[in-house]
Amino acid sequence: MSGPLVIGVDGGGTSTSCWLADASGRILGRGEAGPSNAKAIGEAQARRALGKAIEAARAEAGLGPGPVAVACLGLAGFDRPGDRELLASWNAEEGWADRLVPANDGELVLAAGTPDGWGIALISGTGSIAVGKAPDGRSARAGGWGPLIGDEGSAYAVALAGLRLAARRFDGRSEPLEDDPLTGSLCEALGAESPREIVSRLYGEGWDRARIAGLSRRVVEAADRDPEVVDRILLPAAEELSAAVEAVRRALGWGENDRPPLAMAGGFLLASDVIAAEVVRMLGDRIGGVSRVPEPVLGAVVLARRGLG
Repeated sequence: MSGPLVIGVDGGGTSTSCWLADASGRILGRGEAGPSNAKAIGEAQARRALGKAIEAARAEAGLGPGPVAVACLGLAGFDRPGDRELLASWNAEEGWADRLVPANDGELVLAAGTPDGWGIALISGTGSIAVGKAPDGRSARAGGWGPLIGDEGSAYAVALAGLRLAARRFDGRSEPLEDDPLTGSLCEALGAESPREIVSRLYGEGWDRARIAGLSRRVVEAADRDPEVVDRILLPAAEELSAAVEAVRRALGWGENDRPPLAMAGGFLLASDVIAAEVVRMLGDRIGGVSRVPEPVLGAVVLARRGLG
């Protein structure tokens, strides 16, 4: 295998993807692992997930020992100066690459989903964030504050909102429904025979943040037969995501006549047509072309290849 090789990694709150490519961008190997958001699962577990995904991609490519030329590591919630220093130390100890290009998950989406690498990236998976980049290189972000004080419009936030509504209905704090698709579906997913068992199931072993976020699918599906879910959960989620995009627009000084492209990513946002469509409707003509980025790891490969230059 001749010529310089690059590694691109997209690490989030649910999974980690790694692609190994040559200088032309041809993908030679792919690897997958569990979550690598260090803020959510801890540094040790994040580092193990990174290493596992990278090694799997190297193995599929038949690559022997030794670092590749450039690795772009795009990790959710892990792009502040101290975080980047830690990534550099991991790379030095593990020998992943001769040169490291750290990035946040928004930069990956911009690289993969906008024509010229600038615009706004909106991501909603386990967590949520909006990241913008102007043509002159200035950047801004909104969201990405984590599950305790942020992540509005994310799968985790929507799942919690659905669970809270189910609890309110059972208590009588919200008007109960004779046919309640939301509560029934959530109980089924939790293995609870009645809403009384939700607490014991939810706080039991194995229900971490990522698994709870997976319940968002049940909430979205229930919306087809439960208008209150749309009004109280899905539309507010879209409003929060739209507000994050607007905050980035203002921070970068884009006015009414500017139309930055919008790239949308994240397993939850791309799977939730109601929310995605509502976000685009709310933003209206304040954005330009809209693209969907199902595999942001492609953006990591793009940025790693740029690092070769």
